[in-house]
Amino acid sequence: MGTPVRGWRIQPVVATLDFCEVLYVWSKYELVGKQARFWVLITQGSTLTAACDAVGVNRRTGRRWRQATGGRIPLPEAETSGRYLSLEERLRIADLHLGGTGVRAIAALVGRSAGTISRKLARGGSKTGPQARTKYAPNAAQKQAGLRGRRPKASKFDHSELVFVVQKELCLKWSPDQISDHLAAVFPDRQEMRVSPEVICQALYGGGRGGLRVDLHQHLRTGRAIRRPRRPAAKNSGKIPDMTMISERPTEVEGRAAPVHEFPRPVGLATRRVTPM
Repeated sequence: MGTPVRGWRIQPVVATLDFCEVLYVWSKYELVGKQARFWVLITQGSTLTAACDAVGVNRRTGRRWRQATGGRIPLPEAETSGRYLSLEERLRIADLHLGGTGVRAIAALVGRSAGTISRKLARGGSKTGPQARTKYAPNAAQKQAGLRGRRPKASKFDHSELVFVVQKELCLKWSPDQISDHLAAVFPDRQEMRVSPEVICQALYGGGRGGLRVDLHQHLRTGRAIRRPRRPAAKNSGKIPDMTMISERPTEVEGRAAPVHEFPRPVGLATRRVTPM
């Protein structure tokens, strides 16, 4: 018998997949930064179109961000203390880990202990592929760390009786103020049955995350699913960024101590001379 001929076998390369994963992680991190700048511009008085153009996203994306929060401007995330890993550190750990760097070398480059890096890689990784190789997911790890560090307060609508009464009165076209006053009058001695109008509004505009049904905003008199400010639109859209109020003028300007502080003569108007009689 002759020597068996061995055929060529195509071996898949996982390096391209890892590089794509790194690009996805960084693009998602960049999108989070754009979303944060978007809300800063909205807080400063910019319109939806102007904020989207400034951060470089489509208007449809900005509208989706606004609808996800029910029209409410989200609170900025608290800065991570030096005790815990930040998202930038997790991204660097992921890059070094995908590049084949060892745990002790990563710890020396990041400035953390080797035990911390080993635990984070074991906790924030996922075993995929035919060889079950551990891959570190920094965005998912940062999100899980934030969820573990939260101390959420119990919602008022965890009480089923309160949810039933509020939903019933909303279906009767009652306003949040009327519901709050009615609950205070009917249940004066039961704190679990007391709720403010603001809590009802936050539950309605939160997309069902507050304990109430998602479709209950249709029973409001406005019928809106997104919260809108009461101030006029013209005042909001015409706001000048970094504007200085007249009341904030310096004292020397108020007293007009210098000639430059006098009111200038309107340009284009001829000087009118008065002829003495």
